[in-house]
Amino acid sequence: MKRSVFHIFFILVISLGFIHAGFAYIPSAGQILQPFLKAYRGLNTIRIDMETVIYDDLYEKTEIREQILIKKGGMFRAERAFSHGDNILIQDGKKTFNLGVETANADERRIDSVFPTIFFQKSVNDLLNALNFLGVDTEAVSIDRMNGNVVFVAGRGLETAPGSRLWIERERSLPLRFVGVGMSGGERIVLRAEYLGYHQVSKRFWLPERIEYYRNDVLWVVSTLKNITINENLSETLFRMPAGESVCFPVTNFLNIKE
Repeated sequence: MKRSVFHIFFILVISLGFIHAGFAYIPSAGQILQPFLKAYRGLNTIRIDMETVIYDDLYEKTEIREQILIKKGGMFRAERAFSHGDNILIQDGKKTFNLGVETANADERRIDSVFPTIFFQKSVNDLLNALNFLGVDTEAVSIDRMNGNVVFVAGRGLETAPGSRLWIERERSLPLRFVGVGMSGGERIVLRAEYLGYHQVSKRFWLPERIEYYRNDVLWVVSTLKNITINENLSETLFRMPAGESVCFPVTNFLNIKE
């Protein structure tokens, strides 16, 4: 009898050990991002019309029309139509500029470049390099929970040094949140993007229906995606600085752990 009890106890310990080992395994950032990248294969360009609401420090809001154009490889153009003129955020690879009206604190717009940068890369290595450029330490991966769902987190926390992090849903491999540290007016600022309400476009590609941007945990901008056109022929000239443009502001990068 004692021997049987011992065998049962031994098997139980071994089983718990396997279960624990299974939960302890955390894939690399490349393994996590591979199915995400595969799901967007064939998506080369996108045009999105959005309704955007901008909140100021007094929580008063400005409602504007916004259009973003994205081309694979990190090319990005966002145009916001204000009553007193237009603002353009433009990116060709890793160089980003803010021009037109509403260019005060242009560096804070770096958070806008995350969405086109992570969704439209050509390979896993390109995506990992892009995340490193955005300040994410892709060697650091952990497990967390968001709204009761298991997520992977690429990057290190902000407790010891500045750095960016990306939250990725485990089930569908979709980006849910990005947090980065930038500079604004000579001071550090924590910028966060929440990618919400994913739905399918053309019965194949998952895109967020709503993007919320926060500055130091205070809601700053809400963009709702409306009309979406995919794989339209977009000239690369759309993603270059307009000829003769003299008033523009380069957008600085997120801080990283090395800084």
